Amino acid sequence: MGRGSLDFAKQLVVENLPEEPSPPSDLPWCQCRVCFPMETEQENVCCKKRQCITSYRTFNNICLNRDILEVCIKARCDIRAVEFNFSMESFRKAAYRQFALWKHGKLGRGNRRVLPACVVTLIQQAYPSADGRYMGFRNS
Repeated sequence: MGRGSLDFAKQLVVENLPEEPSPPSDLPWCQCRVCFPMETEQENVCCKKRQCITSYRTFNNICLNRDILEVCIKARCDIRAVEFNFSMESFRKAAYRQFALWKHGKLGRGNRRVLPACVVTLIQQAYPSADGRYMGFRNS
């Protein structure tokens, strides 16, 4: 229980963690209570689950796991015959693609879906943009 103990070290880590903003609870379109308001009205979509889809183990395994996303990036670069790019933006886009594939199957030009705000927010927190700006949903 002293300065060299594991409990002391854990307490230091907990005390120094940055505070995550808590989601507003008064969003009429959010049912999971994890969503944050998005840039456009079109992007204000919820997963509509009582227990947010971002709390599912499968979500964390396929959409946030860095090793899985790295393989996805390598596979996509291999198919496109381009160099690997392991930037935060690449990991973020790979996470979006993984979620879309998991929930909707193959999407692409002319077949797009708005991802739930809770999903987008968690992915952006895991793989943040250096300048804090994000592309948002594009229908084309």
